[in-house]
This record gives sequence, C-alpha cells and structure tokens, in this order.
Amino acid sequence: MLKKLALTISATAVMLSPLATQKADAATSVNYSSPVKVQIYNNTSFTLYNSGFYLLHNLQTGEKAFLQPNANLSFTKSGTSLVATLNNLKFSSTTGYRLQELVGGGQIHSFSSDTIIYKSASTASSPATTAKKGEVVEHIGVHTAANGDKWFNVRTGSGIIGWASRSSTYEPVAAPSLSLATVNGRQYRGSIDIDASGKVINTLDMENYLKGVVPNEMPASWEPKALEAQAIVARSFALKAGNTLSSGTMSQVYRGYSSEASRSSAAVEATNGLVVKYKGVPVQTFFFSTSGGRTANVSDVWNSSQSSFPYLVSVNSPDEASPYNSWTEALSARKILNNFGYKSDTVLYDIQLYKPGQNGEVRGATLVTSEGTKSFSNLNELDIRRYFQTDSNILRTNWFDLTLQKTYSVQTASGVSSQFGVSGQSVQLSGKTAPVTTSNVSIQTANGVISKSSDPATIKATGKGWGHRIGMSQYGAQAMAKKGVSGVEIVKHYFPGTTVSK
Repeated sequence: MLKKLALTISATAVMLSPLATQKADAATSVNYSSPVKVQIYNNTSFTLYNSGFYLLHNLQTGEKAFLQPNANLSFTKSGTSLVATLNNLKFSSTTGYRLQELVGGGQIHSFSSDTIIYKSASTASSPATTAKKGEVVEHIGVHTAANGDKWFNVRTGSGIIGWASRSSTYEPVAAPSLSLATVNGRQYRGSIDIDASGKVINTLDMENYLKGVVPNEMPASWEPKALEAQAIVARSFALKAGNTLSSGTMSQVYRGYSSEASRSSAAVEATNGLVVKYKGVPVQTFFFSTSGGRTANVSDVWNSSQSSFPYLVSVNSPDEASPYNSWTEALSARKILNNFGYKSDTVLYDIQLYKPGQNGEVRGATLVTSEGTKSFSNLNELDIRRYFQTDSNILRTNWFDLTLQKTYSVQTASGVSSQFGVSGQSVQLSGKTAPVTTSNVSIQTANGVISKSSDPATIKATGKGWGHRIGMSQYGAQAMAKKGVSGVEIVKHYFPGTTVSK
C-alpha cells in the first residue's frame, strides 16, 4: 500500500541531492490466496482497455512499467513478436506479457508527453530514466524549488526513484482500488497474461472467479440455497480441475466481472471456501441442467470405474420444473449413417440400441446396413449424443429410446424391402440405373405421381434430461431449495457419502 507523504520545503531550501528522496512503500502485487487461471480469449490482434492499476511486465526482456488507467493497450503480431502499445509506451516480446494487478490506495502521476526523470529536482542533474506517455509512476513526495518550479518525487514500475517536472507531469491522483481489464467486450478482475500466440489468461482469486461463474451456470434469480449449492459445486470443480480452465462449457462458463449479479455473489460469499469432500479429501464435482427424474451412475455415461467414484451415483431428482424433462428429436437414416461414418450409398435396415445403464442409458448401438452389421459399444455419453445428433445439435442426453418407422417399399432383386429412405440408393430408370441425389423424389402411384422426401426424418429419439446427468441437477437443486433444503444438504444429496467443509 502506498503511503501518502506530505513534504513542505520553503522557497529558500537547498536543492535536494539524489540521496534526499522521500521514503514510501512501493506498490505491491495483489495476493491471490487461492488462484485460478482461465483462458478468456485468443487473438494476435486485440485491444485491452485498462481501468485499473497494473504493472506491465515484458516476459522476454524483463522491462516493467505501470500502465496509465482508463486507456487502451493494443496488441499486434509482428513476425514472431507480439507488440504492446499504449500511447508512446511500446514493447515487443517473443514470450509475452503479464499485466499484474496491484494494490491501489496510493497516488500516481501520468504525463502529457515523454518526461525525463532526473536524479535530483533540477534539470541540471543527471537523468535517471525517461517516463513515456502511456505509463504512470508512483507518487512519493513533492518539492517546490527556489525559482517556483514544482517537482514530484516518483518511483517507476522498474523501481527507479527520481524527480519529474510539473511542466509535463500531471498532479497526483489516487490509484484505482478496483482493477478491471476489458477484453473482447467483457471486464475481468485480476491479472492478465498474454503469450506470443495471443492466448489471454486471466488469473484471479477463486471467490472472485466464482462470482463470474455462478450467474452464468444458474439464473441469478433462482432460490438463494440453489445458488449456494451451485457455488459449492463450482468451487469444488475448479479446485480439482488443475492447470488452466476454459471460459466455456468444457470447464465452467465464466464471463468475468461484467456478468456478476448481487444474488449470485451473495451465494459465493455465503459459502466462502466450502468444497465437497469424500473421506476428508476434496473431490471434483459435476453438474448439469436436468436429470429427467434421476441422475446417472458415472460408469453408465463415461468410461469411468464406478468403484473409483462412489459419490457419482444415480439418485432421485424429483419435481424438476424443466422444459427438458422429456424431449423428442427426429432424425433421418442418412443423417445417422453420416454420423457413424458410412458411405453415401449405404442403406440402413435396422438399429438396435445397447442400453446397459441402470436407468437405460445408451452406451452403444448395432447398425444393420447394406455393408453388413456393425456394433459400437462402451461409448461415452458425448459420443452417443454426437452419433445421434440432428443437423445442428447433439442429443440432450444418452438416456433415450428409438422409434423406427420405415415408409418406403422398395422393389429389389430379392423382393420388396421396407426401408427408411432412398437417398443415395440406385434406382432403375429408363434403360439405366442412377443414384438418388435429390432431397425429394417423384413416385408413381395408382392415384398419380406424388413427391416425397428421399430421406424422411422417420427415426425418432425420445429421451429425458439435458446434459451428462452426473452429479448435481440444477433444476433438481432449485426444486429442493424451494422446499427449504439448505445448499449444503442439496450438495450432499447429489453426491452421496460426501461432506461439505472448508
């Protein structure tokens, strides 16, 4: 913390020597008691808006400078280097940069132009360094010379102490107490690292990280106890995830300070430090939207040993007021064949699901096709959901059944065959055969010619829930919270045999 020092010297006072500089505590880095690293962006050309108190550190050269608050810092790629520019302040690095968040509370100076920092309060003394327009320096003290010139005793980001003339140095102002960096339209707390490839990593304390997670994973308008359960589970996930998290659904959705909400932040604060433990050891937890009435065993959706995760087991999750409790998606034979990697002229005759899960979760399928019969087994839930995805979305869960309807009767050399469609198949034309490549075909019937889809969506997947269904159901947590169940008890319900503590 910078100390605000007042120095009064009469007009007849002698000039201060280089050793007569004032004493003040140097700015210190913010200490993150439980740091979290999150990748928030990746681009070799972008602008970061700084509205805080940061020390820019060139990781290649070791150069350091305090950054002017409320200004844009631009990054551009130049060969193998990433160039950082703020007004006249310019760095080039093949390694990258760190914007270290600093403790505010002291005073800082900015400059109207590049300014020489002298060793003594006189232009006759030797220059110590030059401060660039775009950087700031810490205020230590002030001196008015006999001729009335005003000088500021300052410290630069690299630790050099000297004197700056009032002629190009602005009066001191308070260093920002809240540091925020805006990247790609979102504000973030904490420190920022940028490597030479343009990967942007946000480092901050766990509790502040969670304030930017909880309202993006669960509506902040939900019950306070549900939000508390979400905070505990999200904290436990991040604690055990290790290394650098992503800001999307592959980790947890994190949108920084811009997304914080008072209700969800209160839930984070109310559960400060609480994590889920099994036999006294913190464990990684998982959550999802909707169970469909019951969560899943980890062994029924992922290729995981159930005995290794005794707390990731199927439990009841009633009264979920979710639009995704049950759902139906329609797929075509050609879409499923494409998803499984079959050739465009392959004909699908039948599909049989492999459902060994406790609740009927799908882990594989057998496809009977013109290429033969092939079985796919022991797949994880994400593979299954992708194999049976529609044109735009994967299936919501791997807890589903199929209803098959064959709408074509096709004359073949061996007789009439019932089929799902005719897309890609060879049909007899006048004097030749040709594959069906159009989305619709014209069919001669006893009542005339009709037009029909060559690949109708007649395979229906009917399922329950949304997500992997491992761990805590968010809609289930909301239902329990409405009944007065505490956040800790909600968590313990979805992770049987666990405790919740700091």
